[in-house]
Amino acid sequence: MGDDWQKTICILCSVNCGVDVKLDGRHITRVRGNRDHVASKGYACEKAQRIDYYQNGRDRLTSPLRRRADGTFEEIDWDTAIREVAAGFKHVRETYGGASIFYYGGGGQGNHLCGSYGASTRRALGSVFSSNALAQEKTGEFWVDHMLFGTGLSG
Repeated sequence: MGDDWQKTICILCSVNCGVDVKLDGRHITRVRGNRDHVASKGYACEKAQRIDYYQNGRDRLTSPLRRRADGTFEEIDWDTAIREVAAGFKHVRETYGGASIFYYGGGGQGNHLCGSYGASTRRALGSVFSSNALAQEKTGEFWVDHMLFGTGLSG
């Protein structure tokens, strides 16, 4: 492997496949599975192959946006965005109760702390109900596991 290949992992799902990447500044120009990775052993799915698309897509937001009355958006700073979102959550919690706030977050990689910060956020809001990307992404996998291994997985 030449010096221009860098070892890393894909963060687009919970598997964390090992990948080797070639970089050009901020852009990932080539991706291949890392054969030395203990779990993926050289495998890299289509998502990993397109990781630069997710990191540097032309429609990627790079700052918070606030919707104007006419439906267009304006850039705002992070402190303003956090303050306004917090005020909105506070209003909903005080008006309708925390149980009216459905928490959706985490699920794949890039969200390792969702258990910690998600639980803290739900507790602060009084939120009762939650879900994440695994509800859609992994439902089929759970069905296949059930068909392969039977009902013993449920307890």
